[in-house]
Amino acid sequence: MRATFLLFYLPACLRLIFFFTHDDVAGLRCLNRWAGRLELHWGWLRDWFFIVVSLWILGGRIAGWVEWGFLWDWPAEVVFLGLALYSRWWRWHALAVLQEFARLNPRVHPSEFFEHLHGRLGFLPHRVPAKAARLVDPDRLDFRTGKKPGQSLWLLLRGVYDTFLFATLAYKAFRWKGAKYIGAIGSGLSMVWAARVAQLARMKVSVERTPSLEEAKQAKIIYVLNHTSFFDFCLAPLAYRRENKDGSAKSFTPSIMVAKDHFKDNFFLYRVIGLGRMLEAWGMIFVDRKSKEKGTAERAVRLTVKKLLASSIPFAVYPQGTRARGQRDRYGRRWDAGYFCVGKRDRLNKEEGHFKKGAAYVAVELAAGLVKHRLGGKVFVVPVAMAGPGTACPKGSWKVQTETEVLIKMGEPMPVDSQMKAPDLAQAMDTALQNLLEVRTRLERRFFTDLRELLEPQALEEVSVAFKEWRGRGNLLYAVIDCLYALPKRRWRPLLLELSHALRQENSKEELTKLKEKVANYF
Repeated sequence: MRATFLLFYLPACLRLIFFFTHDDVAGLRCLNRWAGRLELHWGWLRDWFFIVVSLWILGGRIAGWVEWGFLWDWPAEVVFLGLALYSRWWRWHALAVLQEFARLNPRVHPSEFFEHLHGRLGFLPHRVPAKAARLVDPDRLDFRTGKKPGQSLWLLLRGVYDTFLFATLAYKAFRWKGAKYIGAIGSGLSMVWAARVAQLARMKVSVERTPSLEEAKQAKIIYVLNHTSFFDFCLAPLAYRRENKDGSAKSFTPSIMVAKDHFKDNFFLYRVIGLGRMLEAWGMIFVDRKSKEKGTAERAVRLTVKKLLASSIPFAVYPQGTRARGQRDRYGRRWDAGYFCVGKRDRLNKEEGHFKKGAAYVAVELAAGLVKHRLGGKVFVVPVAMAGPGTACPKGSWKVQTETEVLIKMGEPMPVDSQMKAPDLAQAMDTALQNLLEVRTRLERRFFTDLRELLEPQALEEVSVAFKEWRGRGNLLYAVIDCLYALPKRRWRPLLLELSHALRQENSKEELTKLKEKVANYF
């Protein structure tokens, strides 16, 4: 019976036997990786079981209320407790070499990375090479298989588990080596994580850059991104990446303004997955979005500017503040996500409520801080548009869709002057993102395609003429259309007819605002 329980620690026992054996022994490498998989996925559960049981029996023996062993004699409890504690310690220290491997090889193929990860946890002393054998192009990732797209909850669970692994490896780097060590290590791991997420989702990811980005990298950079899915966070490192001449990762991961209620107050994301702990160790800025206290936003801006003045790392922010609602096409298929349909009802009803101005205030205050403290240098805002993550997994869904395409477009750096007005800069950021995403073209094309089935040619022409007059009058009309298509399909026809009638009657801005409020009330 004792031998049966020792099987639970077969990898640990075999590691002692094969201590001097290299993993090139024929026929053992595959078995070693499978043993490593079992150790990775189930080892923690086994360890906690034996720790709890061993301590319970030992405590009972000492207290005198347990006079018998649990299938073994007195020394066995100590042996199994020692094995469990050793296994927990060894598991993460065995993987420590992968932190440096990711830093030196940020372009490593995720399959090779996991082969080394599983090999390190097997019963053979697996050696991780200095250079990766298989590399990927971070600007041209393509893991599609050509199969019919499907939607799966299992892919989300696998992604969450792998996120836990990468977050814990990054956090361990901080615990063992300190805050300076996590910079380059975390940047390398985030690159491998992004490729791994794309691999699990069988996704194609393309990154388009502009040559002028290289010049801006010498200045203070603020990245502004649209927000449609949690995939935005996963794939963003592909846009931020910087490398040394030897191909190793520089410390490029920006400080990000993240929601405190999501990543710090949420026990699952903070403690279980470890994402919140990793972000905290990385020096991210937590914003209390639910605070009603006056001056919360101003304090967040001051804290951010102070941190950016003292650091050379860039800053990234999602000015929409939350994910835009997902949309579907006329056939019921996912149609990415909207741009203007963000937030709850009160925010939807607010004029220009889709874009928060905090990033603009940070940029202007940062430029003013460089002048005030005579630090020199410039500040650039770089718009980053992500099209496609909302198709892979939009807000409100737990299923990941495979075989999707994601395009990351990085716009021209926008210089920031300390004399600029933050509202004007915010509007420029908003316009830049809309242009990169081709928001208006996309919405116009769909709007008139659907109207052709609802209106007579003459009425359609009248709507077209009225629409042209609205093109230079802000975002209101496009916000109405965008929010409309985020509603269930049964709402589209009556609202499209109402909107077309309002345009033909040359209704005022106030009347279109009322129509937008009506649309928002359906959410």
